[in-house]
Amino acid sequence: MNNYIIRKKFVSNSISILTFIIFVFFISHIFFGERSVWKIFSLKSQIATAKKDYNILINNKNNIMTEINLLRDNNLDSDYITEISYSLLGLIQSDQIVINIKK
Repeated sequence: MNNYIIRKKFVSNSISILTFIIFVFFISHIFFGERSVWKIFSLKSQIATAKKDYNILINNKNNIMTEINLLRDNNLDSDYITEISYSLLGLIQSDQIVINIKK
């Protein structure tokens, strides 16, 4: 009889310990595993920064495409060409006066 009670307590305790180990295993995977809560939050923040970078790149692309369209033969804008020649090449027209102010 005494042996039966000891065996019953041993089985009951071992089942409780095994259950606790399984519980700890799954909880650790929920918080620290490959698909954990922390990983989801870090991936969401990476996605947000990547979307911001993507939007910046799209805006730059649109700006460059508008500049390219302004320089096409059928859309040639003389004001834009003179602005480019002033800023990039330093060209001036014959009736303009350039004053260099030195600091």
